[in-house]
Amino acid sequence: MKLIVGNQKTYLDRDKVLNFIEKTGKVDCSNVVICPSYPYFELFNNKSNFILGSQDVSETGLGASTGEVSAEQLKSFHVQYAIVGHSERRSYQHEDSNVLYHKIKCLLESDIRPIFCIGECLEERESDSTKDVIGKQILEVFDRLEKSEIEKIIIAYEPIWAIGTGITPVNDEIMDTTNYIKDLVNDKFDVSILVLYGGSVNKENISQLGEISAIDGYLIGGASTKADEFLEIMRENSK
Repeated sequence: MKLIVGNQKTYLDRDKVLNFIEKTGKVDCSNVVICPSYPYFELFNNKSNFILGSQDVSETGLGASTGEVSAEQLKSFHVQYAIVGHSERRSYQHEDSNVLYHKIKCLLESDIRPIFCIGECLEERESDSTKDVIGKQILEVFDRLEKSEIEKIIIAYEPIWAIGTGITPVNDEIMDTTNYIKDLVNDKFDVSILVLYGGSVNKENISQLGEISAIDGYLIGGASTKADEFLEIMRENSK
């Protein structure tokens, strides 16, 4: 089975979270990571079988950073994975490669696996710059890390133009880009890395995406907040 990571963003209030947990609480979640909003960590720890992940992490450790959540704090809630560099944060919070490097370092020091998001916008895709863009995103961070650190990172390829649009690249495009990512990291750092695909993954296209042998799993946004749809995706992934 491939790894499923659900990024629930800020879609759900507390009652909806409890409803989601109730509907999904009795299924096999051994390959499923849920990344809820911070206030709901305890609910998932106490009432679900999901592996707990975080949607983000502070680039600094414990200390005077108002409003931030450190890797050490995430670890105390048994968080095992954390998303870094999602396109929304790159865009709205202006996170650059230096910030993302420090976030990844903090996670690794707390023994939490980073899920490092990369992806191109529509203009970059239409100008045939996808590989240049994602290659730069990878190297600007990975060039500063040790091989033993890179081995613990999971890359999530999310074409920005596909997030929340209902549009996904064709399988051949995803296969080609995923292989490029794996070859780049293997050739440059001698590391075989896991690559997830994200960008409008849903119950309608999960079967088709499952045919892509190169991808090792999925990073799922909106569909991870709808219990019935998420269960369908999980069942399809287990075939």
